[in-house]
Amino acid sequence: MTESHEPQSEKDIYQLEKADAGQTVDLDEDEPENSKIEAVRLVVPITDDPALVCITFRFWVLSLLFSIIGSVIYQYYFFRVASGSFSIYFVNLASYALGTGMARVLPTNKFTIGGYSMSLNPGPFNIKEHAVIGIAVSTAATSAYAIDILTVTDLFLHHRVNALGALILIFTTQCLGYGMTGALRKYLVYPAEMIWWSNLVQVVFYNAMHNTDEFKTKKMIRGWSYMKYFWVFCGGMFVWEFIPQFLAPMLGFFSWVCWIAPFDFNMWGIFSTYYGGGVLGLSFDWTSIGGSTMWLPLSAQLCNFAGVIVSYWIMLPIFWVLNTWDMKTFVRPLTPRLYFSNGTRFYVQDFLNDDFSLNEDLYEAAGDKAMMTPLYALGFFFSFVALAACVSHVIVFNSSTILKSWRSAVGDKNEDIHTKMMRVYPEIPQLWYAGFYVIMLGLSMMVCEVYGLQLPWWGMIVACILAWLLTLPICAMTAITGYGPGLNVITELVCGYMLPGKPIANMAFKCYGYMAMAQCMTLLSDLKLGHYMKIPPRAMFVSQLWGTIVGGVFNYVVMIAIIDAQRPFLDGTVDDPAGLWTGASPSIFWGSAQIFGALGPQRMFSSDGLYGYVYYGFLIGAILPIILWVLSKKWPTVPWHKINWAIIAGGMGAYPNGYINGVTGSLIVCLVWQCWLYRYHKNWWSKYTFILSAALDTGAAFTGLFLFVFISGGVSDKLKFDAPSWWANYVFEDGNGEFYAIDRCGSSGNWTGGLP
Repeated sequence: MTESHEPQSEKDIYQLEKADAGQTVDLDEDEPENSKIEAVRLVVPITDDPALVCITFRFWVLSLLFSIIGSVIYQYYFFRVASGSFSIYFVNLASYALGTGMARVLPTNKFTIGGYSMSLNPGPFNIKEHAVIGIAVSTAATSAYAIDILTVTDLFLHHRVNALGALILIFTTQCLGYGMTGALRKYLVYPAEMIWWSNLVQVVFYNAMHNTDEFKTKKMIRGWSYMKYFWVFCGGMFVWEFIPQFLAPMLGFFSWVCWIAPFDFNMWGIFSTYYGGGVLGLSFDWTSIGGSTMWLPLSAQLCNFAGVIVSYWIMLPIFWVLNTWDMKTFVRPLTPRLYFSNGTRFYVQDFLNDDFSLNEDLYEAAGDKAMMTPLYALGFFFSFVALAACVSHVIVFNSSTILKSWRSAVGDKNEDIHTKMMRVYPEIPQLWYAGFYVIMLGLSMMVCEVYGLQLPWWGMIVACILAWLLTLPICAMTAITGYGPGLNVITELVCGYMLPGKPIANMAFKCYGYMAMAQCMTLLSDLKLGHYMKIPPRAMFVSQLWGTIVGGVFNYVVMIAIIDAQRPFLDGTVDDPAGLWTGASPSIFWGSAQIFGALGPQRMFSSDGLYGYVYYGFLIGAILPIILWVLSKKWPTVPWHKINWAIIAGGMGAYPNGYINGVTGSLIVCLVWQCWLYRYHKNWWSKYTFILSAALDTGAAFTGLFLFVFISGGVSDKLKFDAPSWWANYVFEDGNGEFYAIDRCGSSGNWTGGLP
């Protein structure tokens, strides 16, 4: 018999690959089979206990509690000037403490509901139970994209979709990706090459917490435990945030350069962090900085900061001083609002029919056409650059990896060790996913037809086809490289040509087309986390669906409460003098709907118009990474691949609504943590960074929630208290104040035309 030299196992393949790469292979013959991906091999255990129960009474209680808190906080910050988040690290820590406590005190009695029996206390709080709680909460702790549609129609079109229609819209946009997830899981979850890098951090975190000896013996500063360290810094940030968020909001918009000449129009336009370009502005509000600056890759952050600095700290001042494209005519340098050429506000509502479609005759009779501010128009150009540059960068720098992973994903006979280990659990039948997808698609068509969203059934089909075509390659790139483009601008563009003059249809098409891909990506990433943690697929499905339902309900409840309490500040009728509440996010969403939907890309971006240049963004974005690739061939020792034009372009268009108050602080934190601590004190960095980031983010988020519920009247007008008036809490009343806004920069009434 002829001796075969073909590799017979995954270990043989791994050895050959390492040898081909010139790396030393030193594997013991008795070493157990493991992943061929080094990072996964280092952090993901290859052990499992199938007897561990995931869906328990503790799961239902804790996932409900934290899902409510997370969805409320995210929805709250949707309407705030300063952004915030609900840290999953806090959920992991707090659910661990509460879960272990419940395991000690709950009785072991069983209860039965409809033939389903469950024990109140099935035993010790285990790692799988812990992980499904985190997965449910991460699914819930967001602001559903459909909230944008509901907010826009309520604030700007004065039409509130009833509760039933609103909830169906939220659930269908969030759940349409489930069916896609089922069809794509074997390509984007099961292969070892589909790493989904962010999950590795979670795997380490869960395993560290449940390794009892290490978790309890590893001490922090002053001998504190992990939990004590977390709560001390979380509590400290909770107290501190009352100053910039309530007592002294000027510290959130510290326009110190503007104070040199606060009533100079040019100084205001360039340096005001509230209404202007925010150059060199500071913020002492942690929600404007964020804990991710402490641990995100340095090269990616520097690319983002480079884009922001070039666009807002260099281009904007030059455009403003030279009055490029009549920038000063619109008074505010950064806003998503539309204007006439003389600088007066353009309200598309004045040109809509009763069904909210554009009345073309009325619009043409107006003579003057709608215009964007220069940097808002450039924002669309930058988004096209980012999309094309992302695809081009991956092709020229990662093509070999992608092709290899693609072949593995569609036909490799050598399964990943973790995929083999998951065979012990019953899989969810593909028919379940297909049936769920059909139901969600039918409900999506129904809600668009019945509730006046202007999107016909065939338009929904086109949105789904677009999502199906682009989800697989985009998610594959994200799983392998950690970055993938979005579909929001592309969906707007396609629908704008397909259904011109229909702004609500454009929002609905964008929401369904974009969210089908985005939600599918989120669910696939969670499935990979479940894959690493050896969580049964059916438990994964239950946790994901449960989080989606709870999050959607409380997103809607909080949205209604905030709109009813803060409507004048959100719809632009009145600017919040305290600088806390804003309708910037829905304004951007509505501005895009006007541009791509009501007016249509044929008008706004015609080749002979003012903004025809935006389409060149596709060409420029495709070429720039190729130039870097050519340079990498000539000077291979230079890490050209770290210059990512997709991230740079994303930074250049990151602030279409202004409020550039956190850039300087974020840059300082990034440089301190990534350039100094990581380089010279790596042990300290690895020990404290992630837990400190989680503590600070969580403390700041809880301050905002506390203020909303108990101070600012979010629940009831009876619970509304004004902060004392002093120099750091300046508020003008009836336009008679000396300064225009909270950053004490700009005149409240000396400039011709005032501020729109």
